[in-house]
Amino acid sequence: MFIELLDLLRCIRPHDETWLVASFSKVNTRFIEEAKLGCPSCSAQYWIRGGVADLSGEVILPECEHERRAASHRREELATRAGAYLEATEPGATVVLGGLWAYAAQELSEIAALRVIAINAPSEVKESGTVGLVRVGSEIPLAAGSVLGVAVDAWFSTKIIESALRVVRPGGRIVGPAASKAPSELSILAHDDRYWVAQKAPEVVTISRGNR
Repeated sequence: MFIELLDLLRCIRPHDETWLVASFSKVNTRFIEEAKLGCPSCSAQYWIRGGVADLSGEVILPECEHERRAASHRREELATRAGAYLEATEPGATVVLGGLWAYAAQELSEIAALRVIAINAPSEVKESGTVGLVRVGSEIPLAAGSVLGVAVDAWFSTKIIESALRVVRPGGRIVGPAASKAPSELSILAHDDRYWVAQKAPEVVTISRGNR
C-alpha cells in the first residue's frame, strides 16, 4: 500500500473513529509491503502483507475469484461505466471499487485523477500510488463521509452496502447489485437487471434571515 493512502484507513470496531498507528516491517520506495496496524482506541491489530491491508476481522471471505474473472469486462469499459455511475468528476477525491469493479481501479484513477481503494479485488489487480488494496469483511474501514462513491458487486454482503452508506459523503453515489435492496436512505437514480445506482441525500444547509 502506498504510504499516503494509509491515512484513509480506520478501525472496524464500533467506537469513535481514529487513525491507525503503523509499525513498518518492510517499505519499498514509499510502498508499505509489510506492517502492523494498531488502533489506539481499542488495541485491535491489523496487518499489511504483500502490500494488501487486511481489515476483514474474523469474517471468512467467500472464494469467488473464478466467478469474478468470468464476469469481468474490458477494464477501460468498466472504468468508464464506474466513472459515469459514480459521477467521478472531482480530481483528488477517493472512491471505493469492490470485487469485479476493482478491475477498473487503475484505469479509473488515471482517467479521473482519483484515489481508489480496491476492496476484495481479484488477484490480477495491483497496487499503485493511486490504488490501495484492502481486504474487508462486513465493514468498509474508512472514515465516515470520506469518499465520493462506492461500487460493489454481488459477492458482497448487505452489511457492506450499509457500511457504504456510512463512508460516502452527502450527495455521493453508491452502486450495488440488483440482488441486494438499496437502503431506504438512498434515492435510486437508475437500475437494470444487474446493478442499481443511488445517491445519498445532499447536506442541507439552513439559511436564516437576520434581524433588520
